[in-house]
Amino acid sequence: MDQQDPFDGLEDWARKTEKRVRRERWQRRGFWMLAVVVAALVVVAVVPGLRSAVAGNREASGAYPTESVPSGISVTTTAKAVPTDPFAGSPAAHYPKGAAGITMPAATKVAGFSAAQVGAALKDVRAAMIAGRLDPQMLVGHKPDKFLGLLAPNSRKVIKGWFSGQDLSTVATWIDPAVRLDPAEPPRVSGRTTYRSLSVGGIRTLRITTNYVWVYAFEGPEHPLAAEHDQIDWDFPDTRNLRTGDRGMWLINTRSYGALVDCTAAGKGLLAPTRMDSAPVAAPSNTEDPDNYLRADHSLDIGDDCGNPPS
Repeated sequence: MDQQDPFDGLEDWARKTEKRVRRERWQRRGFWMLAVVVAALVVVAVVPGLRSAVAGNREASGAYPTESVPSGISVTTTAKAVPTDPFAGSPAAHYPKGAAGITMPAATKVAGFSAAQVGAALKDVRAAMIAGRLDPQMLVGHKPDKFLGLLAPNSRKVIKGWFSGQDLSTVATWIDPAVRLDPAEPPRVSGRTTYRSLSVGGIRTLRITTNYVWVYAFEGPEHPLAAEHDQIDWDFPDTRNLRTGDRGMWLINTRSYGALVDCTAAGKGLLAPTRMDSAPVAAPSNTEDPDNYLRADHSLDIGDDCGNPPS
């Protein structure tokens, strides 16, 4: 009777195991009332940072850490697509293709905002998500103009600077020029959108929170996948008494991680799948099923195994 090859299955594990990168960055910005400061809003973005690995005993029970749902009016993607290679067998197998996976709740009146205003804001957020994660001009052209043009002028000034470094991957996807997306397989997308009215520094604000996972398929013999998972607060302050530059959509409280990624590319703000010629490892540092990171409700508080020092 033949002994089991100790390396049997290692190739498949190497194909599936992801390099994870969690990004975190803090920057302060505020809304101004006619030259009077009324609030300083914390903007949380994402840069590579070392974190402890998720507890390994979750895999045995089939559970995984999930992200809490914020308060407000919420809707989650329910549409399904037919699984195709290379998504077959992964959590993204039934995710809708492209923008079909972005689900917006019905617009209703909330404190300080009419149903029409809420509807217009939801439309702007959806357009920004498409421009950031799905538009070829952003993905392969690396041109953020359409995305930036949707933001309030003073928010745009800040976010534009993110595109000069790795911070861009918190809100947008730039494909590494060294790899090619599979032209026959649009990205698979799933997640949720929530909105509510709240007061920020005394200003009535409509906050729309999106939490989506974006799974991209690449050309190659292994049909590799790579994913970005983000949660973003998009704020729309009441325009009364605001300077012109503060009126519109603001990016607030952004968090994200990349999974199944090439660390070298991730360190440059680019997305590429884990390289098959990466240095072998004896065992994974985290025993959670790598596929879990493709789930839209997975917690964004994850470990980082790309070895990137805090920025």
